[in-house]
Amino acid sequence: MHRRVDDPEILPPFVRRHSVAVDLRDAAGDLDGAFPGVALPEGAAAWGRKRRVEVLAGRWCAREALRALGVPEADAPLGMGPSRAPQWPPGVVGSITHTQGFAAAAVADAQALRGVGIDSEERFSAERARRLDGHLAHPGEVAALAQAQGLEEAVAATLVFSVKESVFKCLHPLVGRAFGFHAARVEAGSAGRVVIALTEGLGGDFVAGRLLVGRFAVGPGHVHTAVALPWPRAGDGW
Repeated sequence: MHRRVDDPEILPPFVRRHSVAVDLRDAAGDLDGAFPGVALPEGAAAWGRKRRVEVLAGRWCAREALRALGVPEADAPLGMGPSRAPQWPPGVVGSITHTQGFAAAAVADAQALRGVGIDSEERFSAERARRLDGHLAHPGEVAALAQAQGLEEAVAATLVFSVKESVFKCLHPLVGRAFGFHAARVEAGSAGRVVIALTEGLGGDFVAGRLLVGRFAVGPGHVHTAVALPWPRAGDGW
């Protein structure tokens, strides 16, 4: 039902990541047998099978990444907070993503990173990109990124959506509140790298105009993004 795949190289080397391809066509497969020792969060019995498979795959990846980081609580059930975000063991920051046919997790020592967010998305069709443009992007944001990075506009739209999801996953545990796609704007960067500017204050030192760095990889079926937030003393030198 799942197999290990290469991790996109979009995070610092000290972040532990685990990625799998998931076969959602296996409608009769034994979930307990496919993901031994990994538990779904409370309330999952009401979910459809596809969602249960994807969440299990993400939690499987989280356990493997925590093991690789050497976390003693790696095999303990992963809790889920009020916002449905994973509750990581003490001293760990992390993020999980799951989408059509793919799941991954990334974890790091909280002394090494202040926060981390990852996201993977199935590449948008041109129609979906047009339909979502105004909901996820500022005027001209997708077109400018497509031109700067040499991407098709549908891929650029996927990238904008995904990297803003990564920003949310990275910052939400730090600011303690929800915020939407228009709270950030994705700006041009070098190949595989984008700059994200906050367009509204989110609380604390995350003021309007603050810049974050995102990294991305475009695969044949998915776009993968990550935002790793270093402590101020560390900078973004990797």
